[in-house]
Amino acid sequence: MAGVKFAVRSETGSVRTNNEDNFYCNGIYMTPDECNRPFFLSGFAEAPCIFAVFDGMGGHDCGELASLTAAETLSEYSGKILAGGYEAVSSYSLDAGGRLRDIMRRENIITGTTMGLVVVDGESFSVYNLGDSRIYRDNSGVLVRITDDHTVAEERVRMGMMRARDAEKSPLRHRLTRFLGMGDDFGAVPDTYGPFFADENRRVLLTTDGLNEMMTHREISGLMKESKTPEDAVNSLVDEALRRGGVDNVTCIALELS
Repeated sequence: MAGVKFAVRSETGSVRTNNEDNFYCNGIYMTPDECNRPFFLSGFAEAPCIFAVFDGMGGHDCGELASLTAAETLSEYSGKILAGGYEAVSSYSLDAGGRLRDIMRRENIITGTTMGLVVVDGESFSVYNLGDSRIYRDNSGVLVRITDDHTVAEERVRMGMMRARDAEKSPLRHRLTRFLGMGDDFGAVPDTYGPFFADENRRVLLTTDGLNEMMTHREISGLMKESKTPEDAVNSLVDEALRRGGVDNVTCIALELS
């Protein structure tokens, strides 16, 4: 596979005053000066390459610090991850989580961040996640959600204690059970999915929960199907999330594997 066409867009939204999201696109992420302004970027990356979204937690300044730390640490680990697969991603996650706990102790704050990560390598890609940022693949025109949310609500669904449609509206959908910065190392070990082969999954979407809080899976799928390019996809998805109220920060990365 030659590489990946990509587009990323990140917006604070219509309600919040600061953007706690960040991302990683083959070495590019938002600096502190960029995170509170609308951000858009598109380009091409040669495989192997890495893409990720992060949704920071903790309120003003704290969330931005968490997602930025995760992105900066990923930049340091990118070479190891491209060479080492799951073990390298786990090492990265443990290190990033440890750095966030050090920051919390030093600054006397509480923070953390989700992580949704895609590693494109040759003819396939693998997916890793912590928290409730979501990653989807377009399987022959059908949008399939790859990742499971690490939330109390989704845990209850998996245990048969709650219906999936009820979990989508439950307050427990915001209570994370695993994320970077948890108080123990287990919480920073990501789930892994794949590999998925590019010839069957040409398009990939990474999002923070500011998107799926505003739109259903069917609505996201419909806009993806209408989009001709990665740029079209991120712009139509983020515009629709903002049109519906933009109650949270929203960040989307769309990939087209070629």
